Amino acid sequence: MSQAISVGNFTSLFTGYVIVSLAVYFTASFTIPAWLIYSFFLVPFYLICILYLMNFNLKYYQQSLRYKRLPLFLSLFFQLLIILTSPTSCYGWNQGKACYSFIQTHLATESLATFRTTPPPWWIVDLMLFPALILHVISVAIFLRRIRIEKPQ
Repeated sequence: MSQAISVGNFTSLFTGYVIVSLAVYFTASFTIPAWLIYSFFLVPFYLICILYLMNFNLKYYQQSLRYKRLPLFLSLFFQLLIILTSPTSCYGWNQGKACYSFIQTHLATESLATFRTTPPPWWIVDLMLFPALILHVISVAIFLRRIRIEKPQ
């Protein structure tokens, strides 16, 4: 368990985390497919989480809370996995070509933004985006559900 923190401070910190996370997601994968995935999947989920915490804040305004650290570390791990597997180079996506992941664009030495002789996308990385998104959402939901209010002394 963590040290006790006020409910209002926790809500503010979580809102800051959401803003920074979305900024990193949208910056790391500056492509139409990624923006569609994040806009229609992650943004509504994060808004629901913030509304949940605001309700929590109204209910337990002057109290402190504690949280479990394991779901927090799992959600950060899955968040890193999302960033690494997010579609980054989608040159030719409108013509039906697959996107290259963030990790492939930074580790590959070939020029990925041409139509001729491009290497195929790493399919294992390409397939990991949606499971990583789902696992991240589940771990954040578990993290928020495992918050415990500290009894006033």
